[in-house]
Amino acid sequence: MHGSLSFPLKAVYGAGQIASAMKTVLFGLFSLYFYTTVLGLSGTLVGIASAVGLVWDAVIDPVIGAISDRTRSPLGRRHLFMLAGSLGMGPSLRMFFAPPAGLSSAALFAWLLGANFLVRTTMSIFCIPYYALGSEMSQDYDERTSITGIRGALGLFGTMATAVLSFVLFFPSASQGGDPKLNVEGYRVMGAACGAVMTLLSLAATLGTLTFRQAGPGEAPGLRVRQRLADFWRGLGSALRNGSFRIVLGCYSLFFLGVVVNGTLAVHFLTYYVRITESRQVSAFQLAFYAGALAGVAVWLRVSRSIEKHRLLFTGTLGTAAVMGCAFFLVGEGRPFGAGNLPPLLVGHGLAGFFASIIWMIPTSMLADVVDEDALSTGGRREGTFFGLFHFGEQIAAGLAILVTGLLVDRFAGLVPGEAGQSAETVRRIGMLYSLLPAGLLAVASLPVLGYSLDRHRVRSIQDLLASGADSAGTEADLRRGKKAAAG
Repeated sequence: MHGSLSFPLKAVYGAGQIASAMKTVLFGLFSLYFYTTVLGLSGTLVGIASAVGLVWDAVIDPVIGAISDRTRSPLGRRHLFMLAGSLGMGPSLRMFFAPPAGLSSAALFAWLLGANFLVRTTMSIFCIPYYALGSEMSQDYDERTSITGIRGALGLFGTMATAVLSFVLFFPSASQGGDPKLNVEGYRVMGAACGAVMTLLSLAATLGTLTFRQAGPGEAPGLRVRQRLADFWRGLGSALRNGSFRIVLGCYSLFFLGVVVNGTLAVHFLTYYVRITESRQVSAFQLAFYAGALAGVAVWLRVSRSIEKHRLLFTGTLGTAAVMGCAFFLVGEGRPFGAGNLPPLLVGHGLAGFFASIIWMIPTSMLADVVDEDALSTGGRREGTFFGLFHFGEQIAAGLAILVTGLLVDRFAGLVPGEAGQSAETVRRIGMLYSLLPAGLLAVASLPVLGYSLDRHRVRSIQDLLASGADSAGTEADLRRGKKAAAG
């Protein structure tokens, strides 16, 4: 489909991002803290369980994407998967935050493995076709950014609401004092309530976009399993040979690696490094980030009509890195703003959100352009394959981040599980892991973007040639000659 889409339609589609954002926030904020500090499982075991689940998630993402590219059904090639994932994500999230009482460490570890597996599988079944659908809704260069921007804004709203309200609704400050996040029952209620909301929102996105359902080509009759596997691996290999895709994939994966490290340690950072445990202050800290991010989406959507996407991506990644790095040097005991001082944290977190909001809207818009470039050379539309590989990189990065964070919390920081108080050296090292490590990763992530070449002019030329049915080999040569002529 070409041209502009109505805002209500884009909003209905974007509602599915709220469900994904809720799961990301709950896992990022609470999974490590819940299973270590509250339930007493070691950080290493939590990291291993999370990494195993994420590796599985990463493996099935390209498979789901490739299968959905070729699926024929009355619901189309995307919506059949989206419906199945919607119905499964809520119950599995409830299971994750409600392990039976009195489990041994081994049994609790097994429960964590199984529940993590179910949550991530159902989310992948929904999310990969969902993102692929977004790139099929329009072929306009700027409208794609509008679709991903509105989707990103709604995801940020869902993230903000989840991060802020989860503390206030499920972990209210007790009148007798103490840390309310140690209340096991709060996690059970949170898992059930948030899981139900996620299912309802993802169903709305599925049913509200049925007019965009398309049938895939299906499998050729009599095609053997071996041939199907060979075609699958060949398709993945050809996608990874696309230079533009490798740049987007590399940048986003490194960015996500740093963000997950930072988010996983957010509660530890607030609790130990800046000594903030009161739920309203924690909620305000989260609110500042997402308020800044929502403001950023409004600004960057307007700016994106005059500045190339890859330049915005570079700005957002490097800007976020700079703000992250300041956290260690400016706040905490003995630092300029000290510990327990909320206003500087709100300003810094708001700035981080402002720059990071670019990452919620630009990479997937760039990916839709990459699919056009691929279609020019292959003659087929493979949105599912590219988005599956894109989220493969994301999940591998997240799994590695959680595994490394769990190990570093144990081995580098020396965190004592189940203890409210930690040594001064442990606190200092938690600050380093929260701030300096992800800042360095994001700085590195910004570098590949400088080599990206799919600008506005080239994408429009590709789309014109696709529409005219020009020969792909000659087309690429023409594009290269045209680009050299324009540069001259």
